[in-house]
Amino acid sequence: MMKLILITGVLAGWMLACRATPLMADPIDTHPAADDLKRIFATPVPHDFRPTGISRDDYLKLIAANIDFFKQYQNPAGAIIDPVSKGERQYSTPAFAAAAGLLVKQAGREDLLDPACRAMSCALTALVEKRAADGHSDFYIPLLVHAYRFLKPLVPAPQAQAWETQFRRIDPRTIYRADLRGMNWNIVSSSGELLRRKDGLVPDERLADQMEYLQTCLAGHLHALTPLGLFADPGAPMAYDAFARLWLEDVYADNAYDGAHAQAIGQFLRNGGLSTLLLLSPTGEWASGGRSALHNWNDLQITAICEINAAYWKRQDRPDIAGAFKRAAHLAFESAARWQRPSGELWIVKNRAQPHERLGFERYSNHSQYNLLPMAMLAIAYSRADDSITERPFPAEVGGYVFDARQTFHKIAAAAGGYYVLIDTAADPHYNATGLQRVHRAGVPFAALSDTAAGERAYGPDSSAKAAISPGIMWKPSDSQSQWLSLAHFPSERGKRAVRSAQLSVRSAGHDRVDFELVYALSDQSQGDRVLTERYVLTAEAVEQTSSVSGEAAAFGFHLPVLVSDGAADLDVKLSHAGVSISHRGSVTAVGLDPEAIVSRLTLQGPKVATHSGYVREAIAGVRANTVTARIRMMPSSP
Repeated sequence: MMKLILITGVLAGWMLACRATPLMADPIDTHPAADDLKRIFATPVPHDFRPTGISRDDYLKLIAANIDFFKQYQNPAGAIIDPVSKGERQYSTPAFAAAAGLLVKQAGREDLLDPACRAMSCALTALVEKRAADGHSDFYIPLLVHAYRFLKPLVPAPQAQAWETQFRRIDPRTIYRADLRGMNWNIVSSSGELLRRKDGLVPDERLADQMEYLQTCLAGHLHALTPLGLFADPGAPMAYDAFARLWLEDVYADNAYDGAHAQAIGQFLRNGGLSTLLLLSPTGEWASGGRSALHNWNDLQITAICEINAAYWKRQDRPDIAGAFKRAAHLAFESAARWQRPSGELWIVKNRAQPHERLGFERYSNHSQYNLLPMAMLAIAYSRADDSITERPFPAEVGGYVFDARQTFHKIAAAAGGYYVLIDTAADPHYNATGLQRVHRAGVPFAALSDTAAGERAYGPDSSAKAAISPGIMWKPSDSQSQWLSLAHFPSERGKRAVRSAQLSVRSAGHDRVDFELVYALSDQSQGDRVLTERYVLTAEAVEQTSSVSGEAAAFGFHLPVLVSDGAADLDVKLSHAGVSISHRGSVTAVGLDPEAIVSRLTLQGPKVATHSGYVREAIAGVRANTVTARIRMMPSSP
């Protein structure tokens, strides 16, 4: 109880400060990483900087390919039927209506007017009659409002009037899931309700009651609005931080909320946008961690968030910040678009296994809704995009920072010289292993080290082996027959083994070189506590990780997860005495150890283990002492 009171007091004080603080000389001064951001935005654009060449018209092309695939699975009633599970899944139908409606309006796709209208009528009727697919009513309303905006000018007046009549019948107190008001679901429906109100689709006699309901809902989320601008959904998954923010950003882009919490939420969103830039990898991939990680909709929601923020900062006469957001939007789009299947739609997770194999899928992941949702997100991005904004490099390309998101989210992101690392300092063992999660490099799109293996993996497939693997030092506590242990075996949970604390020290941070250290206090009830230290040095040449562990041990070693399959084909993996290289669709990731430190060569051991990226095997080498340095490089493969 004392902890709850303390946290509530801190958050209340922060929000009061947001409301009371006068305008700063620089509007980014309220962000905890303001100094890094100022230095990044002040960096001149390099003479060899190359824009992506992407415009919002490219969004339409990906949407069209996806909609053309799924229109063949629309039933006579207008519902979209999942081609794998053979049922209407969640919010597939309203998402189809929104994305198809945009194509009719903006791409001249008159052939899609009837499918879009049937999906709109089907989904709106289901919402009003309280029979939304899979009980996902909360997700319908913002998608339907956008679909209505796209389609209203294109349909006969009686059809538009019929939809308006149905919208006016909605009672938010009874239609949405009251049992899920403490998480992202309620953010989505509340945001959609504010859009419905903005568009005059709430009867006059219900306006006061609707606003009272919405004020109560929004007040219930204030505790989850962190100073970094990241939304703390239960378990603090990175996917659902951005997911919650997207719908609020959409509301604020319309100036659709001016209630009691408007200023606090607005400042939260501005900080969250800036944090997005610091967490996004140089290939445009959103930060992983927790449920729904590495699903391609993660990146397309970032496209929408960044388009909205680019337009916002342009209005603030900050082309430096607006240009960084514009580039981030385009790179995030590319990060998802490179996973387009030959049939037009996406692999919904960043691997190439067939959808029925459910590799990397959550229990709620389906081929239809997690293709059509991101297309609706792209439709929002298109409608908010300002293509007059000129791209500028964004933080992971500029480098020179260590972003500390340990509070709540237990993440650290750092970048220098084109390289980027993401670290989880206390991972949820159902989704990740504590330690280095990924190494990405600008211009190298397919990273072999982009996910760790979770020891208690909760995502699919159910039949695959499980193991906790992240790069770093290992030790055998007592004798040569004992189990290898590593940082990966110490999760966030307070069980037999856990991370008690992780202290960060930044030694230096420049555009071309970043040097920082993490000191973990590890609690082990059976083998005794230890201190594990990891030092990271990022330059234009490589990422160096030096890890050491305290205490005596029967043996020391080094291990890492080696991506051996993308789910469809085996990768080209080459092992040497002290290193490994993995070639993945034109990109090479190479990890090397000091040969003098090795006592037994690096070998692949154990079974294939499922991750979001595909299947990995554990590479293990014996080392002489309690300290080991790994040098990780990425490059395009030779022609």
